[in-house]
Amino acid sequence: MKSTNQEALKLGTKSDAVRTKLINRTTKCEALAIRGQAALAQEVVQTVDLPHPIYIDSAEGPYLTDLDGNRYIDLTGGFGPNVLGNKPKPIEDALATQIKKGWHYGIPGHGQAHLAELIKESSPSVDEVMFCNSGSEATMFAFRAARAVTSKRVIALFDGSYHGIHDYALLRADSKSERSTPTSLTLGSGIPNEVSQDLMMMLPYRDKNAYELIRKYKDDLAMVVIEPVQSSNPRLDSQEFLEGLRDVCTECDVLLMFDEVITGFRIEYGGCQEYYSIKPDVITYGKAVGGGMPIGVVAGPKKIMNSFSGAEDTPAIFAGGTFSGNPLTMAGGIGALEYLKENKEHIYPYLHEQGDRLSKEINEFCSKSNIPAKLMNAGSMMHLIFGDSDIKSSRDIERRHYHLENEFYLHLLGHNVIVPGIHLAFLSYAHSPEVVDQVISAFKITFEDLRADGYI
Repeated sequence: MKSTNQEALKLGTKSDAVRTKLINRTTKCEALAIRGQAALAQEVVQTVDLPHPIYIDSAEGPYLTDLDGNRYIDLTGGFGPNVLGNKPKPIEDALATQIKKGWHYGIPGHGQAHLAELIKESSPSVDEVMFCNSGSEATMFAFRAARAVTSKRVIALFDGSYHGIHDYALLRADSKSERSTPTSLTLGSGIPNEVSQDLMMMLPYRDKNAYELIRKYKDDLAMVVIEPVQSSNPRLDSQEFLEGLRDVCTECDVLLMFDEVITGFRIEYGGCQEYYSIKPDVITYGKAVGGGMPIGVVAGPKKIMNSFSGAEDTPAIFAGGTFSGNPLTMAGGIGALEYLKENKEHIYPYLHEQGDRLSKEINEFCSKSNIPAKLMNAGSMMHLIFGDSDIKSSRDIERRHYHLENEFYLHLLGHNVIVPGIHLAFLSYAHSPEVVDQVISAFKITFEDLRADGYI
């Protein structure tokens, strides 16, 4: 495989051609970027390596259309919320009805109870829910509640996990630490080192030594937090590990939290709890629950959720937000979940079928063509990973291929398929088999382009 530094990648004939094509057909996007550079500290969502972002003007079904009128097959899925695709009618109608009534009151509206009932019905783990504005807020409140209820300080996360943008979540495993006993580092500046050193700990993903670490530190450990499907390493073959984790947390009287911000109402209607038949003590939701509107949810049994009200002499935490539980988000969420519930017998098998088909065809193509890449998937969520390693955890993902990944997605954009900068891709119910076929074709052509330039 050719060197994958950024300068080398730009030398290829195909790479030069796709950049020229994309730049020439996005002049309106370029003009907007110039305006943005004068006022924005950062574009909220980074795209592929072009002189300017691709700005989206409209979306419908499996497609996004940019300011210049170019249409792309959407594998971004709004970063995961759009299980039904872009602008699905049940959600559009629900939002339109609510807008006529008003979209923000401050005073509670009727939608909170309705959406809470739908979430509660979806999971035997849930007695009550609390609404906030994002998945990051949800995990932040859940960590706070766990510390309040248990009177213990330490929260444990897993190597390769992502739980949001607050200080207690922005941690990564020190790559120099032992795989079975990882230590944590803060991610980015501005976070005190004490967070990673004193208040958080790191566990090895899909490694039974995690059980022994929990047993060792149980007296200080308030809660163990896990993405039952990691966004960095999407896979569904973790049943045994998750069952063991549930058992050891029960044994040690340590709370177990499933972060289902991405997987809730996507993997199954009841999320990974339904898929694996495992009951966590705390659950966080986001993304799909709001039907594309900003939302976060903390959910669980009363003994935990009492911390939000101080009921039954439970130590009360502070939680709130100007837009938490706002009527427009509640309406979008009700529209989404009611439709998903009514049609779950078809929607979820279809998402798994198409995600598995896409992954199978791409991986067979890579194997036959001797291309060192693998499309990991958990149903409709997927991540293309370059390298020859057997992927057991995120530790096996070779960071040296980062620029090659970026180049792949740049080429893919040139073939009218768009994937977010985080490289976690999603299919939706709106992606027909024919559209999935087009994605498969675009992936294969992109691999061939990179091979023609000598990069793989």
